[in-house]
Amino acid sequence: MQSTIYRTSSSGQISAPPPEIVIILLPLNDSTQNICYNRRKLIFLLFELYVMEMNWPILKHPPVDVALFQLKFDMGESTLNDLISCDAEIKRILPIRRESVSSEVNFQNTKITLGISQVTGTSKTKVAGYLYTSTDQKSKIEIREGVFTYIEEHPYNNWDIFIGDVQKYLGYFSKTLNTHTIQRTSIRFINRFVLKEFNNPIEYFKTTISTSEDGAIPYPISQYSFNMMIPVNENIYSIVKQEFNRISDKNNYIFDIDVLDQSNLIFNIDTILEVLVNLRQIKNKIFFGNITDKLIELCNWD
Repeated sequence: MQSTIYRTSSSGQISAPPPEIVIILLPLNDSTQNICYNRRKLIFLLFELYVMEMNWPILKHPPVDVALFQLKFDMGESTLNDLISCDAEIKRILPIRRESVSSEVNFQNTKITLGISQVTGTSKTKVAGYLYTSTDQKSKIEIREGVFTYIEEHPYNNWDIFIGDVQKYLGYFSKTLNTHTIQRTSIRFINRFVLKEFNNPIEYFKTTISTSEDGAIPYPISQYSFNMMIPVNENIYSIVKQEFNRISDKNNYIFDIDVLDQSNLIFNIDTILEVLVNLRQIKNKIFFGNITDKLIELCNWD
């Protein structure tokens, strides 16, 4: 990403050719002060995004198996049918819709004894949610009471494409969600590495299983896993899972990063996107902070 900061002259002329992002600092007089004030937030947001983009390596072959976005929200007086009022629009993109059901069975005043016995009860079955999928089953939207989930399993290209899809689907549901309180916003990236050799985990990962004495774990090993919960602040935390399995002659390593923000906010797409910028920063810090240069090089091989 290219970025240049230009300062205009009193005549407002800019002589340099514009790059991908141009941040213009206008001279502050009576006619321009209001423009600067209204656009100041956008200007600094663009600059912040540029700086953050420069902090992380760009991988030619991102190891993302699954990218997931989720909102948890207060249903209020809405019903599940209210949430899918955009059904026809969603099915133009994700044409397959399936229903999930939940059932409760009550054996009231029934004594169950050992052996074979006849019992009577009542059951209550209802639709618990809807799952919209693409024809290849790799793009999915799941709607349940109080939960919106977008799941993407197509090859991951970059954050801009992923967040663009999130914004698109939120737009379809905005009519029914715009009065709801969001209780949790989260992203989850499940990364899978297939490695030719895995004789020593610390060649690839900075966090791994360890012992207080050298040689206590005889490498190579065929399987291990561990979980971590990382508090970021009073509202944000991350759940990280690392799992290794050797299957036949393939070394599979899963690096699963879930970042969750429990801040309450009124549904607003722009606000949600700002939250996601921060969650992405945290996710990238965990990811790149825990993989070695050797593994980064493997992700960039043609």
